[in-house]
Amino acid sequence: MDWNKVLELASFSPNQDCHIIIVGESKDGQPFCFEDNFTIDKISEDSITVCLEQLGVYPFDKLDHVSFVEFSFKDGAILYYAYVDLIGLDLKKTICSLTLSLPEEVFQHQNRRHPRAKLTLRTPITLRVAGIRSLSAQKGVAFTGQLLDISVGGLSFVTSNRLFFPLILEFSFILPNVSQPMTVYGEIVRVTHFSNDSYRVAAEFRHTPDSILQEIDAFCSNY
Repeated sequence: MDWNKVLELASFSPNQDCHIIIVGESKDGQPFCFEDNFTIDKISEDSITVCLEQLGVYPFDKLDHVSFVEFSFKDGAILYYAYVDLIGLDLKKTICSLTLSLPEEVFQHQNRRHPRAKLTLRTPITLRVAGIRSLSAQKGVAFTGQLLDISVGGLSFVTSNRLFFPLILEFSFILPNVSQPMTVYGEIVRVTHFSNDSYRVAAEFRHTPDSILQEIDAFCSNY
C-alpha cells in the first residue's frame, strides 16, 4: 500500500516509537548491520526525522556506504515496514538523528515456521544480505559461514558476523553428495550465541523456486 493509505489506517505521529535497520558495507569491507529503536521527531511532506538518545559510541564512523534502510513501526498488532533512503545523519554527543525519505510502498509482516533436519557433514556456505523482509535491488558484501541444518522450510548456520531478524539473506552452498551448487533466499527468524565470537542463525526460505525446494526435500529424505 502507499504511504498516504497507511496514514489513513494507522496511528503515526511525533514521539511515537519506530525501528530502524541499516545494512551496508563498513570501511574494512565487512558487512555493516545496525538496528535500534528510535523515536519519531518530525514528519514533513517529503521526509521523516527520527532520533535515538543514549550515551555511548555509535558505529556510523565505520560505515562506508549504505545498501538499504528499513523503517518500521507498530500500530496495535499490525507491523508496517518499508524501504527508505537515508537522506541525512546527524551525530551529537548523546543524540543520533536520521532523516529518511518517505516510503514509496509499505508492507505488512507475516511469519511462517517449518521443521528442520540436522546435517552431520561440514558444509561451507556463502551469504549476502539481500534485503529486509523482502528482496532489495542491491545486495551486501559476501561473507561466509557453516551450514548446520536444512529442510524444505529453511536452514540454520553459524557465522562470525552479527546478524538479526528480519534480514533477507542470499545463501549459496553445495550439499553433501550433491554435485550442483544451490542459491536460495531466506529471512532470519532467530539468532543465538554459538560461541564467544560466533552466532547460530535460523532462517526460513523466501523467494526460492519450487524446483530448488523439491531438490532440498529429496536431499533431506535420503541423507
